[in-house]
Amino acid sequence: MIHRNNESPLISTHLRSPNDQEFLYSNLFLLLVAGYLVRAHLLFVSRAYSEL
Repeated sequence: MIHRNNESPLISTHLRSPNDQEFLYSNLFLLLVAGYLVRAHLLFVSRAYSEL
C-alpha cells in the first residue's frame, strides 16, 4: 500500500473504511460510559463528604 502525503496508515484506513460509523458509535458509547462512571463517582464522593 502506498500512502500519499506521508499519511499515517491508521488514519487513512479509518477514514476510508466502511467501519467508520462503527468506530464513531463505539467512541460515543465509551464516552457515555465514562461520563456515567464519573457522575456516579462524584455522587459517591459528595455523599461521603456530607457524612463527615
